[in-house]
Amino acid sequence: MKMATFSVYRFKDADSFNTPEGVMTPLFVDEHVSITRLSLPPKLAVPAHSHKSNIVAVVLKGQLEVSLGNEKTALKAGDTFFATANTALGISNPSQKTAEVLAISYPSSYKSIEELKELLRSFARRG
Repeated sequence: MKMATFSVYRFKDADSFNTPEGVMTPLFVDEHVSITRLSLPPKLAVPAHSHKSNIVAVVLKGQLEVSLGNEKTALKAGDTFFATANTALGISNPSQKTAEVLAISYPSSYKSIEELKELLRSFARRG
C-alpha cells in the first residue's frame, strides 16, 4: 500500500514568469494536475486559444472577460469557470487593476514543475 504524503506550496516561494497570457506562477505540477496563479495586468487581452487539459479557474481578484466565439462572459472575484480540453477561449482584463486567477488543469500537460518552468522561461526569452 502506498503511503499518503503531505506537502505545502507557498505563493511567496514560487517563481513567476512573464508570458503573453500575463505573469504565470506555477505552484504545483505532476502528471495528474497543474495549479498555476495567473496575474493579468490592466487591459491585457489574450486571443482565443486552447489547452490540452480541462481547466477550472477561480478569479481571486479583479475582473475578467472570457470569450467563447462571439459570446463574452464577465467574471469578478469569487467567480469560477470551467473549460474542457481543446476549447478555444479568449481572456481579457477590462479593468484598470490587475486581475488574479488560480487555474487548475487536469490531466496535467507536464510531468513536473521544472518542465513547465522551462516552457515559461522560453516565453520570457522570446520577449
